[in-house]
Amino acid sequence: MSSDPQKLQCHCFRMKIKKDTLEFILGVSKKFHPNEFGGLLRGKNDIIEEVLIIPASTFGKKFVTTRFDMIPIDYSIIGSVHSHPGHRFKPSNADIRFFKKTGSVHLIVRYPYRGIEDVAAYDRDGKKIDLEVLDKKH
Repeated sequence: MSSDPQKLQCHCFRMKIKKDTLEFILGVSKKFHPNEFGGLLRGKNDIIEEVLIIPASTFGKKFVTTRFDMIPIDYSIIGSVHSHPGHRFKPSNADIRFFKKTGSVHLIVRYPYRGIEDVAAYDRDGKKIDLEVLDKKH
């Protein structure tokens, strides 16, 4: 655990994700392949609990477009998720700009979308953070 107060405040050092939420993300990413998929993450404290799909979003071969005017006022939104149809996790500059607008934790899911090994978590600045799967209900 870090003694850096900013890391403690934003929970950027380690995040957890519910197993059924991870399975949903992997499944929908497969379904949209070869297009990207994207959504917002809902959670409490350091646990990712749900994915929010924003109406009128566009999922293309190399992009996701999110209509910010369609995002509800929802204080449980803690970040974002999107897929990369290739084998890379690295966030682009556009990804990092989006991260800064949408919370403190962001997931990138890469092809072939098999499990946690195909998911990377980042903070709002694009720095990789740890992600743990929760098997039990929380």
